[in-house]
Amino acid sequence: MNRSRQIFVLPIILVSSALLLAGCAGASPEPSASPTSSATPVSTPTPSASQPEGDYIPFTQDCANLIPNDVVFAFNPNYVFDNSATPAVGSSFDMVKTLEGTNCTYTNQSSGAALTVSVAHPTATTTAILEEQSLGTLAQVDLNGVPGYFGKIAGSGIVQVYTANNYWVTIAGPEVSAPEDVATLMNAVLSYLPAG
Repeated sequence: MNRSRQIFVLPIILVSSALLLAGCAGASPEPSASPTSSATPVSTPTPSASQPEGDYIPFTQDCANLIPNDVVFAFNPNYVFDNSATPAVGSSFDMVKTLEGTNCTYTNQSSGAALTVSVAHPTATTTAILEEQSLGTLAQVDLNGVPGYFGKIAGSGIVQVYTANNYWVTIAGPEVSAPEDVATLMNAVLSYLPAG
């Protein structure tokens, strides 16, 4: 019998034995949780399921500190801060929230497009996992001397940077057609983060 057949047969034997014993005791078996698949489509780079919990340093900052309002206005006066808005497709919003980082979403009042800026501070282990997945999903680019990644997912442009001291910055939105489009925003974030 090959290994895959053994893995399939073992749960059946265990369940059958449990039901038989429960029947002998005269009690109904307790309902058990249905097995669910852990495989889900991945649209943005995320750490693997084996990543140790807590493998990060919380990073909670005010969005106006990360990107001052005058920088946002100079970038595009139509964008306003609105963290109640739906994050941009392709953003790292959910993963950064899990890593207790900071998410800032801006809405273009003319087009309705969202722009999400996310910053997390994973440890070296998690950073290596994230960057490996970025490398498999996005193209390597140079952002004014800073190595980064760029690509498009579901019509949304994504720019990512991993700093030398393990900060992970993502800017995503449907109006991001090239890394240069958000260079001023990325520079503002990087200049706010500790050097290293």
